[in-house]
Amino acid sequence: MADVVSPIDARVLTRVAPAAPAEVDAAVRAARAAQPAWAARTGSDRGRILHAVADLIEARVEELAETETRNTGKILSDTRREVRRAAGSFRYYAGWAEQVRGETIPVGPEYHTYTVPEPHGVVAGVIPWNVPFFFAAKKIAPALAFGNACLLKPAEETPLTALRLGGLLAEAGVPEDLVRVLPGGRETGAALVSHPDVDLIVFTGHHDTGKAIARAAAAHLTPVALELGGKSPQVVFGDADLDRAVDAVVLGVFASCGQMCIAGSRLVLHESVYDEVLDRVAARVRALRVGDPFDQATDLGPQITAAQRDKTLAFIAESRTAGRLVAQSALPDDERLRDGFYVPPTVFDRLDDGARLLREEVFGPVLAVSSFRDDAEALRLADDTDFGLAAGVWTADIARAHRFAGQVRAGTVWINTYRVLSDLVPFGGVGLSGYGRENGTEAAHLYLRPKSVWTSLAGGTPQGYGLGGAGAAG
Repeated sequence: MADVVSPIDARVLTRVAPAAPAEVDAAVRAARAAQPAWAARTGSDRGRILHAVADLIEARVEELAETETRNTGKILSDTRREVRRAAGSFRYYAGWAEQVRGETIPVGPEYHTYTVPEPHGVVAGVIPWNVPFFFAAKKIAPALAFGNACLLKPAEETPLTALRLGGLLAEAGVPEDLVRVLPGGRETGAALVSHPDVDLIVFTGHHDTGKAIARAAAAHLTPVALELGGKSPQVVFGDADLDRAVDAVVLGVFASCGQMCIAGSRLVLHESVYDEVLDRVAARVRALRVGDPFDQATDLGPQITAAQRDKTLAFIAESRTAGRLVAQSALPDDERLRDGFYVPPTVFDRLDDGARLLREEVFGPVLAVSSFRDDAEALRLADDTDFGLAAGVWTADIARAHRFAGQVRAGTVWINTYRVLSDLVPFGGVGLSGYGRENGTEAAHLYLRPKSVWTSLAGGTPQGYGLGGAGAAG
């Protein structure tokens, strides 16, 4: 049994038994047996059940949000929004379920040629600890909508709402064995992603874990989609709306305790507005309130794990010598929270070019600030990273904005906004941020594979296709 700890005060919430490799194997085999009957149902029938899941989630927003806050330490306004987004994902993919269709391809008068989209079979979804309920929905909903079975491994530290979702799926009428939540750590995850009967792996998490999953999947040539971390820049030009930009910068890196893959953790400012924007961001950071996430006055709760707290504090300590500490908020002085995993939101500038804070993902509320002189230097600094998940650009010059968006190396670019996401819009990264795309039409491409069917209308073999004939392929 593994302890599930609340980062708010380090108390043990409950204990959860990890799924052993034999249990993972049994779940894979059961899912493979259950999947064909699910795929044979009409899309409207699958969609009806997904809508029922959404109904159950929406009826339990407060319960699920409070559980999520207790397990993750995120403020209630964040977890409420994430629960509602999870319900929205089930509704979105419920609609998709009856929109799946192939195409007829006019290759010539001798053939009737068409494609049939088919589910992969058994999908393994592996999710991180920062947004556990929403990520569980984001993996399970499209897998089911497109006719797959889904086995979900939540992070060992935050399994509670994923397990609760498993119960809601059964209550809504999802067939037994089609979906299984498999809590556990590395042993559980390794057994799942290396299983020869898993047909697709969709992972969100750290790039080192993503590399390990890709290696394990390669043994069976299992297709993989990897949504990994980021070191995303927010670039602010001198003609930007600074009020909106400052708001977006603060929310873009300090919301959700800084534990976001899309965190705008590098602020790149034009030298003409450098001092003004830095002063305004610093003032906002000093005013941030860190504390009990159940208190409506709290802006940030704790880091989700003690290990993540220690990692973030190590980055802060190291950056004190690599750069200049510009601003830092206060830690909570509430005796009830003394054992919680809290860190102060912090801003640094004047960092050495090789400083780790400029190059590595912290996954905590720490911002690195640098300056640029012209468009070319802005792009160079934005791309000076091995990651490529997201970027933001702030400017009144629309030509410059779209030029930057077209050139920057990132999977998502926001112009004069930041951190806006939708199930309708493809999402993923490049470089160390991974490969493959989720959401929108890309979800259909990910969770389905096309089969091509050729029918001869003329009969026989076409001219030129005899032994040694020109035109034969394969």
